[in-house]
Parts: sequence; structure tokens; C-alpha cells
Amino acid sequence: MLRRNFLKYTSAVAAMVLIPTESMAATYTGPLWIFVQASGGWDPTSFCDPKGFLPSEVDGNGNPTNNAMNKSYAADTIATSTTAPAIKYAPLTGSGYDFATFFDTYGKELLIVNGIDTQTNGHSAGKRYVMSGRLAEGYPAISALIAGVSIPSSPLAFITSGGYDETEGVVAGTRLGDTTNTIEELAFSNKLSPTSSSVYETNATRSHVQKAQTARLERLMQKENMAGAKAKLQEYKLAHSGSNELKKLIDNIKPELDNNRVYSQGRLAMAGYKAGLTSSVNISSGSFDTHSQNDTNQARELGRLFKGIDLLKQEAIDQGIAKRVIFVVCSDFGRTPGYNRNNGKDHWSVTSMMFMGPGIRGGRVVGSTNSRHLADKVNPKTLKKDINGIKITYAHVNKAMRKLAGIENEKLLTQYYPLDGTIEDLDIFA
Repeated sequence: MLRRNFLKYTSAVAAMVLIPTESMAATYTGPLWIFVQASGGWDPTSFCDPKGFLPSEVDGNGNPTNNAMNKSYAADTIATSTTAPAIKYAPLTGSGYDFATFFDTYGKELLIVNGIDTQTNGHSAGKRYVMSGRLAEGYPAISALIAGVSIPSSPLAFITSGGYDETEGVVAGTRLGDTTNTIEELAFSNKLSPTSSSVYETNATRSHVQKAQTARLERLMQKENMAGAKAKLQEYKLAHSGSNELKKLIDNIKPELDNNRVYSQGRLAMAGYKAGLTSSVNISSGSFDTHSQNDTNQARELGRLFKGIDLLKQEAIDQGIAKRVIFVVCSDFGRTPGYNRNNGKDHWSVTSMMFMGPGIRGGRVVGSTNSRHLADKVNPKTLKKDINGIKITYAHVNKAMRKLAGIENEKLLTQYYPLDGTIEDLDIFA
């Protein structure tokens, strides 16, 4: 990158973070975006793109061979959602959670996109591509972009527990884990423990110290001439000025119903959203890199994932925000059609995604795969199967998500993080 362009870039990023504008000052009224990343590469044939084994794929002992698409169920047992006939799913149970509960309950809200060509079978590239719309490095996750555009001045705008969560300086990402213990310790940092009445400093002393620290940081920011360094100082300021906001977050956290990781992480974001502090969250889930015992391990992890989303949906209903939460559920890539010698499945570049929430027409399946899990082409206008059409990619999906979030025309995106201009505009969500 030329020095001139580099300086323009850093100045723009700093401006987004440092210059308070009317849009930044406004209260965030958009939806809460919950991005659930199934880490390692899930197997769509084990849930939303079901194949099952055929009679021709069974050996003399009645056992499916390694050429079977999925050994855990027969093709003629594939289930149909009772609330959305277009949605088919694998009739499985994992971690004590029946997949039918998920697909029957939420089928009419679910949008499933099958046959996505990830163009990679590498973990880092897959995680980056699904969340940024770009295979190469250097782009922030869309979850960070949404937070950076919507409420960049909030210290809890973007909460993350892992997955691809690069921010590239557009917002300060906050890692909170999946328990309230750390939050309480940060919110009540002057106490020996969150429930203790003993303090390290008197309130008067602590107030003097905080004022001195703030004044020193302001002096540093005024003296600093490098835009990038100023942006980092502002991130530092936001990160260290949020104790009152953390207390607001704690006030909105309901008692935990389950120790499910997806649920535990997501409920903290919901509390932040209720407090007016959070617009997006990254949730990292599971161990989906199933190079051995694919069917058993996939069912276990998928069961945990579906149960976590189910609990979050119920939490959203209890919190009165069910119609304001968007779920994006994705993974690095898919798994191979057949099995290896360890009954595992290896990396495969064709996969699926799931969505539900406001602005998303549910009860539908977009895209498809053939009998060996290769992506079918679709007509870019109708999204119907078309041998003369195109393959859906993560870039197409990211372009559609930017549009759904209403950020596709933001200067930060159009000038500094544009997607490939040749990517078709697919009307996936409507």
C-alpha cells in the first residue's frame, strides 16, 4: 500500500472512532446481531442439508459403507419441519437434544442457505471468509463492522468470545467469556470481591485517581499526531471507562438457566443490548473438526449448539426483545461426502448457513447440493437451481448481510472495506 493511501486509511479509521457525530450520539435502535460460529467445520448432511445412506451404500452385514453420505440415518428417514415443509433435516439427537425440537419449533422463522462454495478448506481462511466476505487478510468481521457503524462509542458495542473477530480498529472488541464473574469483578473493581463491603480505596481517593488518569489520557491524545495511535488511545479510554456500563449490564442479566456455552455467552450480549450498550456478539461454539467418529461428534456438538440457540430464543422472549434479535449461524466449511478410515470426515469446501430474525423471510431453503454434496448453481435473480447460474459464496452472503444491516453505503465500508465489485447482489433474505 502506498504511504499516501496508508495515511488516508488510518485517518479515516481514527475519524470513525474519535470524532463524535450526530449518528454516533444517537441511541441505537437496531437489532441485536448474534453470530454463532461452529468452530472447526460442521457437517451439513448431519442437519440442514440431509442426505443419509442409501440401500446401495450398505454392506453385506447391513452396515453403511465409507462411501455413504451419512451413516447415522437412512435416506428414507429424513424428516420435514412441521412448521416449514420446505425445510428437511437429519432425524438425529445429540447431547440429549432432539433436532426435531429445533427445526419444528423454529422452522417457520429459519432461512437455510445450502450449497455455499467456501472456496477453501483451510480453517483460518474459512473463518475469515464467512465473517468478512473476503478470503485474504485485512478485513474486519461483519459483527465488528455493524458495531463500529451503529454505536462505536460504547465500550460494549461488540462482545466476542472467539471465532473470527478482527476489528481492524473500527470498534473496541470486548471479550467477556461466558460467566458473570469476570464482569462483576470489573464492574466493582474497587471491592475486594463483588459481594464484599471492603474496598481498596475510599470513594474520594478513587475519584481523585480516576480524574487524574482521565486528564493524563486526554493530554496524551491531544499531543499525539498519528491518527492510528490516537485511535488506539481512544480504544483504551473506552475499555477503561466502562465500569458504570458494566453495572448496567449486570442489572439486566437474568439468572442462568443452563451452563450451555452458546446460551451463556449470548445472554450476556442480550443484557448489554437491554442496557443500550451492545449491537453485536460473536459466539464460538464446539469442536466440529471431526476427522474421527464424525457422526457421533457432530451430533453431540450440533445438539449443544441447537439447544443453546433454543435457550437464547426463550431468553429473548422473556426479555421482550424476541423480534429484535438476528441469528447468524455458520462454520469454517463443510465435511467430505464420504468417510476416512477412522469413521471421520475431512475438510470440504461446500457448506451451509442458517439465519433467523427481523428482515429475514423464514421457512425457506436457498441453494442446494447434489447427491455427493457438490454445490448446485443458482439463478442470481430467482435463486432457483440453474445450470447456467452462479455458485453462492460467503462474499454473496456478506453483501446481503451488509444490506440487511443497512450499512452497505457507509463510507467506512465503501472506501476501505469494499467487497468484490463483481459479486452479484443476491436477494437472499427477502
